[in-house]
Amino acid sequence: MARKDEILSSFLKHEILTSKYELEKSDNPLTVREGLSSTKPIVKAIALIVDGLENPTPITDAALRNQIIQFLNETI
Repeated sequence: MARKDEILSSFLKHEILTSKYELEKSDNPLTVREGLSSTKPIVKAIALIVDGLENPTPITDAALRNQIIQFLNETI
């Protein structure tokens, strides 16, 4: 398992996320790529963050923030 996949998995196992967003183990993707195509907005948002920060060419904080804000605005 790649480092970014382990980071995503760690986030999605957090007690606050599992209770607040009612995430089941079956909802958790195995890879960031699966997370990016998730139907759950919280899973996809976290996958976007992890993917942006763990790429060989990391995205700037401002660009990542804009990407997440755009995704959340489109989802709502």
